[in-house]
Amino acid sequence: HWGRRIEPFRLMALCVAVWTVGGAAFALASSYEALMAARMVLGVGQAAFAPAALMILGSSSVGMGRARAVSMFTSGSAAGRSGSFFLMGAILLLVGGQTVAGLSPWRSASLIPILLNLGLIGGLLWKARGRRMVSAEPTRGLRTAVSWLAGDGRAVFGLMGASAGCVLSIQAAGAWMPSILARAHELSSGHAAIAIGGVVLVAAPAGHLTAGWLLGLERMKASGPAPVMAGALAVSVLAAFGLMTTTWLPMTLACLSLLVASSGMAAASALIGLQPLTPDPIRSGVNAIFLAAVSVVGVGLGPWVTGVVSDRNIDTRFGLATSLACVVMVVAAVMIPLALWQGRRWISGPNAPGFGSEPPRMPVAFNSPIRRNT
Repeated sequence: HWGRRIEPFRLMALCVAVWTVGGAAFALASSYEALMAARMVLGVGQAAFAPAALMILGSSSVGMGRARAVSMFTSGSAAGRSGSFFLMGAILLLVGGQTVAGLSPWRSASLIPILLNLGLIGGLLWKARGRRMVSAEPTRGLRTAVSWLAGDGRAVFGLMGASAGCVLSIQAAGAWMPSILARAHELSSGHAAIAIGGVVLVAAPAGHLTAGWLLGLERMKASGPAPVMAGALAVSVLAAFGLMTTTWLPMTLACLSLLVASSGMAAASALIGLQPLTPDPIRSGVNAIFLAAVSVVGVGLGPWVTGVVSDRNIDTRFGLATSLACVVMVVAAVMIPLALWQGRRWISGPNAPGFGSEPPRMPVAFNSPIRRNT
């Protein structure tokens, strides 16, 4: 919605500022209620950043290049998360359980990475100097995007559901991987964070970039993201099975790496596949709705469901790894058929374009003159 009124680089700077304030409040919160409120503010800023970034990617890349551009964005996001694991782990090991400026270790470790956001805000505002709206195309609001989704855009819901399942697995793994290493292999919090940081730093960008490379191939134009999503989800089942059966730390890390890479590949494929299905004037609105729905399901349910399953497992050492593996397997069993069904609609649907073709046009009812953003 605000992306139609604020230049996207400035909007992204505002998003980073919001989550910086939320992150600082989270680290300094003195009660559980304040902790939850601050975490909500932080989440709002982070959630609003992605649609604004996708507006820039959508306007600066077309056709086959859009798949690679989106995968570069998502891989950068994943690499940033892994870097935060590294940084947090290093800080926890450095302070060695001691207070810093009167703050407990977890509070100081939460505050220090936020300082990096100040540089990011400055860089985004510098990039926004003298810029107008990035798109010369007229854009529509969320109301038009919702109307399109209820009509010609109903095919997107299959992609949305499959993507939500992929993100559910990613978030479940991300939330519980440090605890798995701590419980099953008795790693300290700092060592577990550094180990997970190394896993995600390599595996997550590899999965995202592979999705962009595959979907950017000429021969993938007609089939869409379904084959890549189904194949990646099948690999995640193998990774989950290995995680459930191993008690050896190197094998656990290898299975977690494969799980992160395959789930990330599937999720990135869904987001890439959404772009050519959406008319240009409402792409930012549809992206926002898509990301909101996927985040609510994936982020909200993934860690919670895994925790509920783990509570019913009597194995206190390896039960959490088994519970995560079971969640991933169930998700894959549901999402692989959904992805393949979406693939059939991509191929046979009358308005479903390939990656290298022109995006669908707006329905006639939506084509009335509107003011351009300048």
